[in-house]
Amino acid sequence: MQVSSQDAVSLRRRFGPTVLRLIVLAAVAWWVVQRADFAAFGTVLARLPVLIGLTALAIAMVNMVLAGFRWRALMLAFGARNLPPVPTLVRLFLIGQFYNTFVPGSVGGDVVRGAVSRTCFESGTASYAVVISERLLGLSALGLIFLFGFALGPQIVDLREFWPWIAVVIGLAVGVLVAGRLGHRLARIWAQIPRIVAPRGVVTALAISILGHGLTLVIFWLLAKGLQLPISFAAIALIVPLGLVASIVPIAIAGIGPREAALVGLLGLIGIARESALALSLTFAVVLIALAAIGGVLQLGWGLRLETTSGETVGVQETPASADEANRPD
Repeated sequence: MQVSSQDAVSLRRRFGPTVLRLIVLAAVAWWVVQRADFAAFGTVLARLPVLIGLTALAIAMVNMVLAGFRWRALMLAFGARNLPPVPTLVRLFLIGQFYNTFVPGSVGGDVVRGAVSRTCFESGTASYAVVISERLLGLSALGLIFLFGFALGPQIVDLREFWPWIAVVIGLAVGVLVAGRLGHRLARIWAQIPRIVAPRGVVTALAISILGHGLTLVIFWLLAKGLQLPISFAAIALIVPLGLVASIVPIAIAGIGPREAALVGLLGLIGIARESALALSLTFAVVLIALAAIGGVLQLGWGLRLETTSGETVGVQETPASADEANRPD
């Protein structure tokens, strides 16, 4: 049986990304575990008290509640006409965590949340602008925390070596902004971006992002103490933001992959053994997977309904395959 070129293209498009992620994950796993002492790895994991693990999960749940408040603040900033109650947004954020964790690409939950909340805005693109702004604010907050860690934590790199790369990144950002202002096609796209009508909401969202990432550092610190790893809070503030940025790369499976490679490498620079660093990273991954599992249960029980303050219920029961389906009333 011969496969036509069209079928071959279809198969590559369907399975290519998954195969690529499996290859990358296998490469990361090989790099992480090479020369690792698995007996020592099991010994490190056995040190973690159950109470500390449950405390870390409880703090992560608080983070989900904060994420609901942040989402609402940004919706207000972008002019949402009918704000949903915070418990509804927290439920949808947990469901988004499920999709971000278990759907390839690490952004499925963001797409779902953007689609479900479209009816809260006059512009159909505003809900997605809110979700994108959440990501950007989160990166900004991580940057501020990294500066704190860089000032107080151990000196693991010479910042002077990174100035050329930092200059390139800044130059690219400036180039995109200039092109967006001067180029005709990009200017039309720029004009379609929803405007912020309540800047205070953005400031509130940034403050919540900083607080939320601070709680994430507390989770890592608790897990490190539970695993009896000699890591200071300042070192965690320096290293963890870099690991979390690595986790944004959309090649992870169940949220595991680039973050583990980054954390194992960075923690090794301050003398943490490979198996100990891997144990810390994987215990944090278990906390995130537990949150995603809670989101999956909420998805089964409530679906993707969004209750607004006016009593209106909008959304879908399953993953929105299109904008029309996402806006269909229950």
